[in-house]
Amino acid sequence: MKKFFNFIFSKAFWFNILGIILLFVIAIVVLMVSLKSCTRHGDSVTVPTVVGLDADEAIKLLDDEDFGCEVVDTLFIDSLPKGVVVEQNPPKESLVKHGRTVYIKVNTRDEILVKMPSFVGEQYKTLDVRLKHSKLRKGNIKWQKDGEVVNIVLKQMYNGRPIEPGTEIKQGSRIDFVIAGRDPNSKEEDEDEEEEKTSTLEEMSKLDETPAESNGTNFDE
Repeated sequence: MKKFFNFIFSKAFWFNILGIILLFVIAIVVLMVSLKSCTRHGDSVTVPTVVGLDADEAIKLLDDEDFGCEVVDTLFIDSLPKGVVVEQNPPKESLVKHGRTVYIKVNTRDEILVKMPSFVGEQYKTLDVRLKHSKLRKGNIKWQKDGEVVNIVLKQMYNGRPIEPGTEIKQGSRIDFVIAGRDPNSKEEDEDEEEEKTSTLEEMSKLDETPAESNGTNFDE
């Protein structure tokens, strides 16, 4: 028992205890630094704007700011210069973790042809999704009264002419549509209905003012 107490109060015992505590603290510090280095917890950065830049410039910019970059698709849009970035994900000024990959779509230098799908008979509200999937764009919309259907595609047009499904056209082309029904943003229909109601009321008023025709019977006799 005496030897045990002598060991506890000896310098060697406390030296070993301090050594164990020091090793434990060092291990905790190394672990925290490693985790922070791997996950960069709480370290958010702003995604730069690369839309409108040449693809090579965009890749260099992202690389300089320690972002990854991957071209996921190519588009063909006549109105834009060849080789520029047209879309990016995540969007500009998004807060993301350090080292995040930015996915971009580039306007191709070569013309791409796609086959025209059939939109006739489809609901008007589905056009945007289907056009995006087909890599086409919505052009002018003309509304046409049709007594049987409403908000249904009646015609699909390209460059002012009807276009058949399966026809090859440039990717990104604008397609015009004729839609059954009335334009929800137009007041012309309401004005027409109001004029019709006014005309009907005027006719009814004239009928009330017209004396009843005699049937040939003289009631005074």
